[in-house]
Amino acid sequence: MSGRGQAVSAREVSFTYRGAQRPAIDGVSLELQAGEQAYLMGRTGAGKSTLCLCLNGVIPKMQPGEFAGEVRVGGERVSGRQVYEVARTVGALFQNFEAQLLASDVEREVAFGLESAGMPREEMRRRVSEALELVGLSDLRGRDPATLSGGQKQRLALAAVLAPEPAVLVLDEPTTDLDPIARRELARVVDELSAQGVTLLIADHEALDALHSDRLIALSEGTKRYDGPPDELLADPARCTELGILPLQLAELGARVGMALPLEPAGAAEALSAEGRRLDAEECGLLASEAPEPGEPLIELEGVSFTYRESGEQALRDVTLTIREGEFVVLLGENGSGKSTLAQHLNGLLSPTAGTVRIGGRDTRTAPVQELAAQVGYLFQNPDHQIFSSTVREEVAFGPRNLGSGEREVEARVAEALAATELSGWETRDPFVLTKGERQRVALASVLACRPRVIVFDEPTTGLDGIQQRAMMELLARLNAEGTTVIVITHCTWAAAEYAHRALVLDEGRLAADSSVREVFGDAELLARTGQVAPDVARISQALGAQTLLSVDEMERCLKRT
Repeated sequence: MSGRGQAVSAREVSFTYRGAQRPAIDGVSLELQAGEQAYLMGRTGAGKSTLCLCLNGVIPKMQPGEFAGEVRVGGERVSGRQVYEVARTVGALFQNFEAQLLASDVEREVAFGLESAGMPREEMRRRVSEALELVGLSDLRGRDPATLSGGQKQRLALAAVLAPEPAVLVLDEPTTDLDPIARRELARVVDELSAQGVTLLIADHEALDALHSDRLIALSEGTKRYDGPPDELLADPARCTELGILPLQLAELGARVGMALPLEPAGAAEALSAEGRRLDAEECGLLASEAPEPGEPLIELEGVSFTYRESGEQALRDVTLTIREGEFVVLLGENGSGKSTLAQHLNGLLSPTAGTVRIGGRDTRTAPVQELAAQVGYLFQNPDHQIFSSTVREEVAFGPRNLGSGEREVEARVAEALAATELSGWETRDPFVLTKGERQRVALASVLACRPRVIVFDEPTTGLDGIQQRAMMELLARLNAEGTTVIVITHCTWAAAEYAHRALVLDEGRLAADSSVREVFGDAELLARTGQVAPDVARISQALGAQTLLSVDEMERCLKRT
């Protein structure tokens, strides 16, 4: 690496936001070489996004606060230059990528920055085409960005950042909305750019992605706590947990069985076999019989198809299914496969172009909106799309008040919902100054206060650090155990495997599979066809010749020594 030449240098960088009690980053130093690929990890609030904004000049140029230290890119100081000048060298994909989208069609979005720089038309066309090809959006160049899925929007924002061909790329959580195939494609793009000499700093919560990078940097409370080889830190589950990084399944399994396992499934399976470890067939068989029995039908779809009027895109094609009381269901599929469209039919936000949706036996076309809202609560992918009040209490009280509850009943429901989401005592806080994970809990509390029979949650783990991801899924599991039917959309396969009972897999708007999570993650042909990837423990259990296991707990339970 040292021979590549220094691309980025940060010396004793500190920044305190205006009105904050402590620095967001405090004395952070790092150097990145040309072509180096480094991951930046840590808890939500550790200072990752702040450091990213320092590297592209947004801090201190456009963000009020107290800045100290020095950042140089390509040998030039960043703080003395305009942000638009720095942007030609340092491309940045922000955490809130939707805020970067400005144009009314995909091609114009990617061309916007190039046009602003006065680039010749032929060169601009070449760069736009190459950027869209890199992120896999060439076939969507005429579409309005507003009609794209979350993952497609994220790839579009990335294409716009790539088009100017910057020497340094700073990507803040670039995989949050990406399906497994798109995630692998992004890894390929990152490797290609790195090989071409582009320097990359990627702030993310995905340890599996970081494992294959050149370097891992971990922050905690604004200070640098680790800077070195990724596998050294990621092999230590206790230290990962301390830093807010969700431990890799294989590292956690190794710690439980007292072995230093390779962090790749094939190697881990070989190591377990060599040590005389096997999976007990009887114990594995018991797991399949422990799935809870669902109750009465709550939501029924018959022959449902849906076409968006603006774009003419047919997002759902002849979907028939039934959601029953007490189920924990996961919706899986590639970006743009129709997951969010289907989910928005489950509470009447959308009405089918053809077919019928019934909730509690009532057709959603004719049932009163209040009646549907009382039965099915919906949480959007971005909590900021549904939070609007100035205090947590008012936000959570809005739903039951709007459904006609008296003030005494409203107060009781608010207290109950805040207790369920561990937000008691936060009543007077401003939701907009909370972290994303905290805002997600506020949004969930506002839904719970309506006491719905069903919760539909679009991407409950997105933007959360590893520990928050686990806490959110545990909260949903607890609500499910208490009788609430839970439906989640997620690309987080470990969460789907560990917590859901049933999986609905969508492929180009069609229902490709409706089965138990264990059966879906055990079907290699289905996974390959629909762009899904089984979690590592499932792949190990299959390599060991047993049925598909879904969690480290199951592996530990079934793994015996011969």
